[in-house]
Amino acid sequence: RPNSMNNYGVILNEIGMRPMITALQQQYIWPIARVLFPTQGKVFHDHHSFIVRYQADEDLGLDMHTDDSDVTFNVCLGDKNFTGATLVFCGTFGQADHRQFQHTYHHKVGRAVMHLGDRRHGAEDIDEGTRMNWIVWNHNWEYRSSPQYKQRMTTLAYQAEHLPPSKVCLSYTHDRDYTHFHSELPKAAEDLHLHPWCPPPGK
Repeated sequence: RPNSMNNYGVILNEIGMRPMITALQQQYIWPIARVLFPTQGKVFHDHHSFIVRYQADEDLGLDMHTDDSDVTFNVCLGDKNFTGATLVFCGTFGQADHRQFQHTYHHKVGRAVMHLGDRRHGAEDIDEGTRMNWIVWNHNWEYRSSPQYKQRMTTLAYQAEHLPPSKVCLSYTHDRDYTHFHSELPKAAEDLHLHPWCPPPGK
């Protein structure tokens, strides 16, 4: 499995491609990331790189989540005939707008999107065809060792929400109140051992 949520794909670092992707990261991804995200993208020390696949008889989509990355690079590989499988962006982890809808991104073959790992997002179900994406989770260990990062990762720093969450931003994996806004859990959740935590008690 390429990560803890996708069931179909391959970890590229494990099939001899780490040196090539590191070179691409340092020469192309990092120069853009450090401009867009000066704190998280100041320097990249490592990466987790993988390919994921969505199609009718496999993973249809991906529940709302945040990435184990500081900056995520996501490029659509194909195929050209898929429909659906849009990428929905919501707010930032721990912020009051964490579960508020922000933007829907439509994948196109050969086009990439770059975003912070702590931005809540999810992939809507694919309608037709196959979508494959190459994803690089870029890691900045200097940032992760900072007091700023450590504080943000605690539930004590989690801000209370001022508005009801956008239904599209709810996560059946992570949200304790998912069924308060949806009548039932989706079929994709049937075989999962769920341990929802969001929002933290008292928040």
